[in-house]
Amino acid sequence: MLFSRACLPFHLFIAIHQEEVLEYLEEQERSKEEAALRERQEVNETLSRQALQPKNNALGKGDPLDLDHCGPSSLQCFYGEDREHNDRKKDQQRQLRNWCSQGMKETYDKIDEEQQDKREYSKYVIEEDRMRCDMAKEKERHRRDLDISVMMENKQLAEDRQKRRNEIEQNEKQIDDEETRGTITSPFYCEDTDYAKSAVSDHRFRPDHFKGFATETLKSISDDNELVVAEKIFLKEEEERREQFWVEKQREMISQMEEVERKKRQLQDEDNKVQAETLLKQCEELKQKQLQMEQDRFGDIGNGFFQKFGTSCR
Repeated sequence: MLFSRACLPFHLFIAIHQEEVLEYLEEQERSKEEAALRERQEVNETLSRQALQPKNNALGKGDPLDLDHCGPSSLQCFYGEDREHNDRKKDQQRQLRNWCSQGMKETYDKIDEEQQDKREYSKYVIEEDRMRCDMAKEKERHRRDLDISVMMENKQLAEDRQKRRNEIEQNEKQIDDEETRGTITSPFYCEDTDYAKSAVSDHRFRPDHFKGFATETLKSISDDNELVVAEKIFLKEEEERREQFWVEKQREMISQMEEVERKKRQLQDEDNKVQAETLLKQCEELKQKQLQMEQDRFGDIGNGFFQKFGTSCR
């Protein structure tokens, strides 16, 4: 169960943990209410049993006399007799009952106050967990948007770079084509007899005019041009190889970054698993501590608690 939760996203794990904490707190509150109800019922039953005993229902001295069972001595009044003993005894009993009821009321009020504090603390913890979950979601969304924006920017830069490279190659190719075309069609590089004519007269020729290259020279120029074209092709292929090497290097770096990210997420999942185990252990320790505190909160009412009522006037 813990391993499957550790594989979940962080915000989903926090939501599940909040639900479990809320259910645990509700269960604790119900168990405390049931224990308090059982305790009150036991106290009421004990009081009822004590009230039914004959020693607690004796005939008071202020009750009407039964002349069939009393003699003349019952009318005697001794010197120094305390006639307010019965009233004082009743007042003491009444005061004792008030003290008991007041003590029980203070105890129940204290229990209600503690439960209210626990409920408020639980609400605070749940709200804090919700805020942390929202912050984690916002951070994850911001990181995802940043990754997308960086990817789009890199893509746009790559497209612009490729576009500029294509434009440069196209311009170079156009220049080369124009140079080649000009070299081939220019009358300076061919055996055009009209080009050697003088501007003064058509039947006159310029003796110092260049008539063109020889066949071997033209062949050498053509070979040089072919070498230049081959060198350009080689340089282009070399550029493509460097570009492919760079692409492979970028792919390798991306793969390493993904591996690092995967290990980071794995470590985070392990930390979440350890945190979940720690929380479960703390919940169990808190439950045991609360049970021990509930057991040690009140004492039991013994048999001699009510037997001492009315035995002394002080």
